[in-house]
Amino acid sequence: MTAIARALAITACLVLTTAMAPAPAPHTGWVTIHRGTCTYVGRSDHTYASTQKTRGGCLGHAWVRLQKRGGELSRWHHAPDFKRISTQTGQLSTSFHKGWGNGKVYRVRHY
Repeated sequence: MTAIARALAITACLVLTTAMAPAPAPHTGWVTIHRGTCTYVGRSDHTYASTQKTRGGCLGHAWVRLQKRGGELSRWHHAPDFKRISTQTGQLSTSFHKGWGNGKVYRVRHY
């Protein structure tokens, strides 16, 4: 085998090994919010964030917003029981969750 053929074979092996290596799994963060008889769960990974009312009959909505890695903050999003928002893969740095409009804000940081 010539030196050029050997170099090409090594390069091909490295490319295939690198291309087939699994990407690191994004970590998922959780926060639990208690308000009276209601429980909310906030969840996020590196791409999406959600808040869900999981128990209780209070009037507070599930609120969520996110911050991208570059610092850009989204507006607050909300729904009566469940709200999910997303950004480009790997761009979510921090998610913010609350159980009612004027409630305490809980954060999940990813970077």
